[in-house]
Amino acid sequence: MTDDSTAPDQPGAETLDADQVSDWLSRHPDFFEGREALLASLHIAHPQTGGAVSLVERLIATLRARTEQAEGQHQALLNAARQFDQQAGAMRALTLSLLQSESRDSLAQTLTAELGERFNVSHLALWRQLLPGEWAQPPTHALDDDTDQWIATRLPTAGDGLTLDSTTAERLLPGTSLAGGRCVATRLALGERHGYLVLAHPFDTTLPWIMATENMTWLGQVTACLLQRTPS
Repeated sequence: MTDDSTAPDQPGAETLDADQVSDWLSRHPDFFEGREALLASLHIAHPQTGGAVSLVERLIATLRARTEQAEGQHQALLNAARQFDQQAGAMRALTLSLLQSESRDSLAQTLTAELGERFNVSHLALWRQLLPGEWAQPPTHALDDDTDQWIATRLPTAGDGLTLDSTTAERLLPGTSLAGGRCVATRLALGERHGYLVLAHPFDTTLPWIMATENMTWLGQVTACLLQRTPS
């Protein structure tokens, strides 16, 4: 009976393929102990140059590559964490600024200023159904039934948003004079009434992160809550 603790190649034994040798060595990790000369004599192809190098050199090269890969992944995680922290800080500062608004008009003006300064969003419209005797001051606009239906049927509230032309831009963001770009919106739940917060970017490129779906949802929830609590 063959002794499983011996080397795989023995006189008269059948030829072993690479998988069998690999399996045998994996079950005998101490095989090279005491056989340092054999270990040093093994040569394999270098992963970059293709030239023959010793097994030890190849192992060092492999470990170095894995270390560099791990360092790159670690740096990517650090960068993502820093970016997330910056975004969370900006959203927190925006929310705190909105909380200080003393009226619906000042809330809209604060929203305009903060989105422009912190998030590079200079085009927005706040559509809502006004109370009797209430007047709209841009960026607030009165939401009537016709405009409500037009927005609801044409404007996506998620994803990459709506590509703008001059006609659509004037309808959604009156007075902004946009001739292109993209916009996104979130519906505002205002008790018995409702509205829309529309943000637009003048270039058809990657949108500012504040215009991502989850951020728009949060911004809409905060805005709607404050509109209901803040006097005219």
